[in-house]
Amino acid sequence: MDEAAIRETLPPRQPRQQVMLSAEICGFGGGAPTKHRIKDLSVSGARIDRAEGLRPGATVLVSVGVLKAVGATVIWVKDGVAGLRFAETIDPDAARSKAMIAPPKPRPPVAIDRGATAGWIQDLHSPYRR
Repeated sequence: MDEAAIRETLPPRQPRQQVMLSAEICGFGGGAPTKHRIKDLSVSGARIDRAEGLRPGATVLVSVGVLKAVGATVIWVKDGVAGLRFAETIDPDAARSKAMIAPPKPRPPVAIDRGATAGWIQDLHSPYRR
């Protein structure tokens, strides 16, 4: 299916927000996921760069932010940039958010042995003690 035929079958494009997000894209046929940057994002699609290996009409899985992987169709590819149409709508705010990582647990305080500091015990081992 060529690019023009794909575009004619789609509903109108939703308003997009300019973003700079990292995403992983994996083809349904398997293979290692590839890293991309999302430049525009809407509830129904995205514009990505580093898209040299993608072809119009291909179906891929896109993972970004805390979103679970969502299916998408590659609508167009030109000069290393591609337009994707998501199979289902997404929450752009969730795509922009990072996964929460629990803060590291505080270390228990380390007791520093300064020796005795009160009374006559502090002078117990003193060479100058009488």
